[in-house]
Amino acid sequence: MAGLTVAAFAVPEDMAYASLAGLAPQHGLYASLISMLVYACVGTSRQLSYGVTSALSIMVAGSLGAMAFSSPDQYLAAAGFVAVMAGAMAIVAWALRLGVIANFVSESVLTGFSAGAALFIASSQISKLFGIEGVSGNFFDRIANVLRNLGETSGTTLALGLVSLAVLLVLEELLPRLPAALLVVLGAITVSWAFELAERGVHVAGSIPSGLPTPAIPTVDSSQALDLVSLAFGVFLLSYIEGVSVARTFAARHRYPVDPNQELLANGLTNVASGLFRGYSVGGSMSRSAVADNAGAKTPAAGAVAAILLGVVLLFLTAPFSYLPEATLAAIVFVAVRHLVDISAFRRLWTLSQPEFVAALATFGGVLVFGMLEGIIIGVIVTFVGLLIRSAAPQVPQLGRMPGSAEYVDVSHWPDATVRDDVLVMRSNSGWFYANAGVIRDELMNALASRDPAPQLVVIDMATAPLLDLGAIEILTELSEHLANDGIALRLANLYARNHELLTKAHEGMAAQRPHLTVDEAIESWECRSDPARTSIA
Repeated sequence: MAGLTVAAFAVPEDMAYASLAGLAPQHGLYASLISMLVYACVGTSRQLSYGVTSALSIMVAGSLGAMAFSSPDQYLAAAGFVAVMAGAMAIVAWALRLGVIANFVSESVLTGFSAGAALFIASSQISKLFGIEGVSGNFFDRIANVLRNLGETSGTTLALGLVSLAVLLVLEELLPRLPAALLVVLGAITVSWAFELAERGVHVAGSIPSGLPTPAIPTVDSSQALDLVSLAFGVFLLSYIEGVSVARTFAARHRYPVDPNQELLANGLTNVASGLFRGYSVGGSMSRSAVADNAGAKTPAAGAVAAILLGVVLLFLTAPFSYLPEATLAAIVFVAVRHLVDISAFRRLWTLSQPEFVAALATFGGVLVFGMLEGIIIGVIVTFVGLLIRSAAPQVPQLGRMPGSAEYVDVSHWPDATVRDDVLVMRSNSGWFYANAGVIRDELMNALASRDPAPQLVVIDMATAPLLDLGAIEILTELSEHLANDGIALRLANLYARNHELLTKAHEGMAAQRPHLTVDEAIESWECRSDPARTSIA
């Protein structure tokens, strides 16, 4: 039933997006049919629905529209070539296991992306609800267009859309097991046909040429190949990042894993297949995935069912679907995306981590103002900037030993922890690197100055520093020499083996620092020293 609902939703949407890309409507259906079938075989998301999207359609139209083509067939071949090349890039990225780039999109960014995408998609449908000519642009452009043209609202279209919306909500509330969206689509088609709503100014899907796509290798002029490859790279980035973000959004909601690297392969194969079967660039669709999820999709089989039903529509049912009102489609989208705005998630971020709340809010605003891919990139940048700011000014607590335990804890939080007069134990609450090593050193020196008498040993817990850069090593070297001049020994606890190797290569004085010593073991090694001067870092 979920596949049937997605197929009914996809028919008018694919036609509209194909026109947006500068192609005949049937090519959008071809692209979605092939990509959904392929994704069902190789994808890892249970709700993600592949097909043509507004963002990809706009990107294709914006670039190909500026190039000179002598015929629509050449334009179609160029669009297919771009899809094949973008797919090839994704497959190469899969072979190199570059799916790790998806890990840079945090859960807070996904929270903002999900909410922003919901409003962005809803704004793309609101003009259909009012029967007003839509415009491209961001969320605010679309809302402003509706407000400016409210006087042109089609009363029949608005009534049909509101009735569709009301019926959807009532059915979902009272009869949640029924395929509400499908029933509304069938009812709207019947009403549209019976009352000839198209003749009353109601926008409908329109005519669709029948027949399945046939394979063809897209060929382009060599003089245009470089420009098309550049476009393909942009398409690859947009298609993958959007798709994997949508997949992770629904995976988080339903608590199951997705494989970002496998999603690269799925993205590549779907685009190659679409380009070879007279389609164009495809990606994971948030709106269609929301419809699938809302209709009860639990496995990728829903996508396969939707693909098969699109084939049936292309072969036998193009006439009935031509009566589907766009206002009904808009109502389905509104109901589907309303669950994507999670106010409680924003509230939780604000309560627990305001930097992550800022990242979520930046992503949300970026999607509304600039678009989905741009919003994700903005969110990732804000996340990294916040991380760098926090890492550059870390907390450096003094540690004490918990009674009856080998564990060392922050004495400001655990006043019962034991602190030795002759030993200062400290730890940075972030890793060591060039931007914060000086801050950590200054905090340590301030802690030394506050102790009377001065400790004879300083132990730095390096458990939070899996990697050291050369800037941090220089600071450590300077610190060891300064302490040695004051007659204070330095030991490094929980030192990773690779850091020990790097320290040894960079500074001979560090050679005797042994890796993986606990704090207690580091203190014991100092107590068992044979050098009475006790001023060497060794």
